[in-house]
Amino acid sequence: MNLFFDTSVLLDVALRRAPHFARSDAVLKDAIENHTCFMSWHTVSNISYIVEKLEGREAALAFIRNVSSVCRIAPVGHSDLGVAFCHDGGDFEDAMQIASALACQAEMIVTRDPSGFTKSPIPLTAPQSWQS
Repeated sequence: MNLFFDTSVLLDVALRRAPHFARSDAVLKDAIENHTCFMSWHTVSNISYIVEKLEGREAALAFIRNVSSVCRIAPVGHSDLGVAFCHDGGDFEDAMQIASALACQAEMIVTRDPSGFTKSPIPLTAPQSWQS
């Protein structure tokens, strides 16, 4: 199964954010072992910016190297921006996530923020409700 990871879940792991770290980490580990994992290109820049501000550049780059070795970047191009406009439910960044998930033919989006994905044609799952 192709699984697409929203930024929030990957940041939970990168920053070991309580109370979400344990479930997000477990989902990511299970997905790595049993599925094909994807993330968006802009997730990388968001992770870089946030983790660097909180934990420093080396921590940010180390996490990005690690996660990019197991999560592929969704193959998006200019036309996918138009797809994002079609799936904008009020949070354009999440609409970009939906477009990225569609581009990699994801079968499920793993997110803690379902409110931003109201126009997603792809089913959502939260780390707390993950069933492998």
